[in-house]
Amino acid sequence: MIKHLKKIDTFGRNMILVFAGTTIANFLNLLYQLIIAHKLSPSDFAAFNSLLAIFILISTPLSTLQQATAKYCAEFNARNELSKVKGIFSGLLKKSLLLALVTLVLFYFLSFFLTRTLKIPSVACGYILAAMLATSWTVPIFAGAVQGLELFKWLVLASLVGGLIKLASTFVFLQMGFNAAGALGAFLISVIVGLAIYFKPLGKYFSWKENPDRVYYKEIFWYLFPLAAGSFCFIALSTFDIVLVKYYFTPEQSGVYSLAQMVGKIFLFLPGAISLVMFPRAAGLKAQNMDTSAVLKRSLIYGGILCVIAIAVYNLIPGLILKILTGKALPQSIFLGRFFSVSMSFFTLTNIFIYYFLSIKDLRFLKWLLCLTAAQFIAIGFFHQGLLQVQLIICANSILIFAMLMAFAVNKPKK
Repeated sequence: MIKHLKKIDTFGRNMILVFAGTTIANFLNLLYQLIIAHKLSPSDFAAFNSLLAIFILISTPLSTLQQATAKYCAEFNARNELSKVKGIFSGLLKKSLLLALVTLVLFYFLSFFLTRTLKIPSVACGYILAAMLATSWTVPIFAGAVQGLELFKWLVLASLVGGLIKLASTFVFLQMGFNAAGALGAFLISVIVGLAIYFKPLGKYFSWKENPDRVYYKEIFWYLFPLAAGSFCFIALSTFDIVLVKYYFTPEQSGVYSLAQMVGKIFLFLPGAISLVMFPRAAGLKAQNMDTSAVLKRSLIYGGILCVIAIAVYNLIPGLILKILTGKALPQSIFLGRFFSVSMSFFTLTNIFIYYFLSIKDLRFLKWLLCLTAAQFIAIGFFHQGLLQVQLIICANSILIFAMLMAFAVNKPKK
């Protein structure tokens, strides 16, 4: 009992640590964006954003490797099978290094074509992008192992130190006149520093020698598909409505909706730390055939408290909040923001459920989540007489999905 309480206390401390760390790291990233926006010319800023968009487009699917690595490291660690942790980390890292090398070479030779096509005068930007894309294979493996072993102090340290170095490097490089290449170079340096910090606690788990314990890479590979599907559904449900609004409504109306959507982005930030800490804990308990419901309940309580506070703050001073976020406080945007605060709160809790079910490999929810995601798009396609109607559809669907996932959590699968 004492041991169990100690675990819960550690869980709570990790939650606070990661939440505080990610908040500061996001603030540092915001400062990075502001420095670039203010220092670069419009053409250089467009070059930076276009290359960053390519990086995000290619690297985002690879982030599923982090959750897969975290799950299996957490399971082996919970069973005290440290040789298997070493096997999976070393094996995945060696494979990712090979893929990173292929990516680096491929995009190095594509750099000239890419920069010329995008009308970017400096081919160095393409070379830096090639290096950034190469690191996108290895970062998820390192971050996943740190997450799975619940080494959250190192996770936060890497984020904060990397963020500070990125800020300092950006300022120095832009002062030296490196422009878009300098901004991208600062990003790359921060990633490399983060990897170096991760290697400090993970070095003992890496070996070039073949591990005698068999690692089931095929099982890990197939696990990536439900991870990708769950992530896609969450992103589509919570963000793709702006694309449909842009298509069906006038530029002025879509502008009003976009301003209100900024409120929703604040709510979507809330579950990040909770899911990050909950995922390996639930996976570890499941590996030991222990009850995982307490972890889910506590995660939902934390998420619910954060959402209630955020809803209260926004609805008390909506004009001020929207003014801070966007620089504008249009009455219609303020009104729509109230509905966003409800729909995104339920999507916040939905995200916790998604990561919980994925951590214990209970995939019963996935086909229903895919269906309700498609239903939201179809409903907006048929019923879009006004912006309020769009947001009401999203509110109703977010509540329905939450209720569905709650039902799955209560009615556990038969063994």
